Amino acid sequence: MGVWWTARPESSPYPESGVTHDIILVAQRGRAGHNGGMKKPNILYFVAHDCGRHLGAYGARVATPNLDAFASTAARFDRAFCSSPACSPSRICAMTGLYAHVSGGVGLAHMGWPLAADVPTIVDRLNDAGYETIHSGMEHERHPGLNRYQVDRQENWDDFRTDVAVDKALACLGARDRKRPFYLNVGSQQPHASTWHRVDEWHGGAVPPDDVYLPPFLPDRPALRAAFGRFQAAMRFMDAHFGRLIEGLSRLGHDRDTVVVFTTDHGIAAPRAKGTLYERGVETALLIRMPDGVCAGAAIDRLTPNIDLVPTLLEAAGADVPANLPGRSFWPLLRGRPCAAHDAIFTERNFHGEQRVHGREGDFIDRYDPVRAVRTDRFHYIRYFDPGVKGQPWLPFETPVDGIAGEWGLPAPRRPRPEEELFDVMQDPQEFVDLAARPEYRAVKADLSARLRRWMEETDDFALRGDVPRRPEPPGWGPWEGR
Repeated sequence: MGVWWTARPESSPYPESGVTHDIILVAQRGRAGHNGGMKKPNILYFVAHDCGRHLGAYGARVATPNLDAFASTAARFDRAFCSSPACSPSRICAMTGLYAHVSGGVGLAHMGWPLAADVPTIVDRLNDAGYETIHSGMEHERHPGLNRYQVDRQENWDDFRTDVAVDKALACLGARDRKRPFYLNVGSQQPHASTWHRVDEWHGGAVPPDDVYLPPFLPDRPALRAAFGRFQAAMRFMDAHFGRLIEGLSRLGHDRDTVVVFTTDHGIAAPRAKGTLYERGVETALLIRMPDGVCAGAAIDRLTPNIDLVPTLLEAAGADVPANLPGRSFWPLLRGRPCAAHDAIFTERNFHGEQRVHGREGDFIDRYDPVRAVRTDRFHYIRYFDPGVKGQPWLPFETPVDGIAGEWGLPAPRRPRPEEELFDVMQDPQEFVDLAARPEYRAVKADLSARLRRWMEETDDFALRGDVPRRPEPPGWGPWEGR
């Protein structure tokens, strides 16, 4: 499928970043001992909502000075991806180390798809490994309060905000007994589109249109500049409070004993981004700072799905890594040693709350749209499985407003969606040119289609059988419903 607008051509998705396609490793330094040169570390895991790689550290011309400074002390993963590009499914993949269709986390938790209580997450595994597990801010894997953190400070809706989440996180760290290592999960609602309407109250006002950075896969339209001005103000707010968290961590002396992870759940809220399996939908920022400085400033060009995070952090903690996890630990890489990389990664889309019905707050269509993809170093193959959607001029994305085509000044799609698409992401990083029907790519498409099918067979994917999962419970926020 081609795009339905003319965007500004650029040769790289992050033309200002200076990113090379080499793995840059900094010489190892620091303490010798447990876990390949360091003692059992604390772990701080910060996850932002919907920011993709829209950061200065990834070449976007946006004001994220704290994250840019943090990135200079961290390893920057330039090809990190979520395994399912919706909020709950992505977070469930990152917290369980399992594909969404394997864990059952195929839709939004508040749309009736919370992670089942009997599926263990990294929280359970680190509880067993002797860590104190702490949560502050927003989570979206299960209903609030049900993730088995030993300390859970998600207590009301205000806690979703980055500033409140950081306040509570620092208070927990300042008051805790330091005899045990900690795992601290901090969830930020910003810059999710649901916060944009509070841009004046919370975010200090929108970024002026002339100062807005539009990524190269989008056209330059006034309505888009206005929307991204609100988005980037929310980014600025998140960045400021992330900086406060890192400063507080240092003030408490934990910069010397803590692995710090900054990431996001999926791509930005825009057409052909969040909610889709296009590159801009599944791309994530991933910055990891080691306490002894190994890999500081490294740019790591390794296909890294977020199912790799659980085995990596478990290995960092000296905990057992379950044999059934499909992800691969890259902890050796973070210790400055060679590490085997994926030659392909797999992604999936199932359910996602697409749009409000008749503008009613909280009333969403939860549309089933099974899509699967395989991505290698060079090619990205996408397969659409639902016959009820095939042939319709409809593309999945979540937007902050109804009728995105009109509100953002974009024309509606004119052509039906095909059953499969193929992109050469080395030559066409914005995925503007679909190669699936070209005869010279027939062998590439056949190989990737076969690899995708084998993965679906090996993981017992319901989409291959044509089954539709049943929502386990009605939509709602569990114990918080009606607050």
